[in-house]
Amino acid sequence: MNKTLRIFMMLVLACLLIPGQVCAQKKKTVRKKKAATTAIKTYPARDDAFLPDYKLQPVGSYTSGNFDLDYTLLPEPYFEGHVLKRDMNRKQIRLKQVSCTPNGITDEEEWHERLGEPMHPYRYEDYPMKEDHVRFKYSTGGYSVFLYGPDWGHAMKMVITDPEEKTLYKAYDFSNYLICPGARKTNLLGATQSINEVVIEGNIMYLVFSTNTYKDSTLGQTGYLTAIDLRNDETIWTTQPMTASWQIAIVDNSIICGHGMTDEPDYVHVVDKYSGQRVQRIWVKKAPDFFVVKGRKAYIRTYSYDYVFSF
Repeated sequence: MNKTLRIFMMLVLACLLIPGQVCAQKKKTVRKKKAATTAIKTYPARDDAFLPDYKLQPVGSYTSGNFDLDYTLLPEPYFEGHVLKRDMNRKQIRLKQVSCTPNGITDEEEWHERLGEPMHPYRYEDYPMKEDHVRFKYSTGGYSVFLYGPDWGHAMKMVITDPEEKTLYKAYDFSNYLICPGARKTNLLGATQSINEVVIEGNIMYLVFSTNTYKDSTLGQTGYLTAIDLRNDETIWTTQPMTASWQIAIVDNSIICGHGMTDEPDYVHVVDKYSGQRVQRIWVKKAPDFFVVKGRKAYIRTYSYDYVFSF
């Protein structure tokens, strides 16, 4: 092969390779810019907002089943996420998988019985009221918490009472949580959020709100865990989306939760309960539904697999 032909072939090869490299570099730059614009913002820490021994102050008497109350309408939550600066000296648990075994899918009650835990942390009640509201009763933090609405997918009003249902502490309206901006953009207003978990510790109420539809219905704005200060009704933090969809378990400084859906990635998360930041993410085969903590082990029930993690 003469020198002229070699030079010609090298020029042809360069013309073929260089545009591809430039295109790849542009794509890489675009990905970096996109990651930078979608990165969750971090706000100053508010450790003094967490008072584990705090007790709610009564605001009046309460008659069981009476929901004609003066509700506090809470503002729209942080649908992009709103986490706080994390104290790196505060230790978080670290989950390590011990086992993963297939289950019978319909044997949820047997799984809970083996662990000595009730299947649900709440009681489902259907009271014959004005619109036959469906209501859920949680027992948490020394209080009774009632969620209700026209149906189970729109349980967006909350009443907090004493366990005997005689003293009223709080009455909230979460209607602003119902439809996220992503659902408005896709014009899928039927993709409504609902509160799926309530846990109270001192002055902090931890809520999970999500929709039972695919993430595309809300542009990914679903599956949140949020912390609300019951002293002033302020939201302290909200995790980034697709963090939690159902139950949670609080262990020391951490919250174990999970998110997933059919044909979507399924994960178990560990969240710092003081900041809302995710500190661990574990892929699992199916979306996690139930969490039971016994000793230093977390038992996690998914649709068709049972996991055990140590920490």
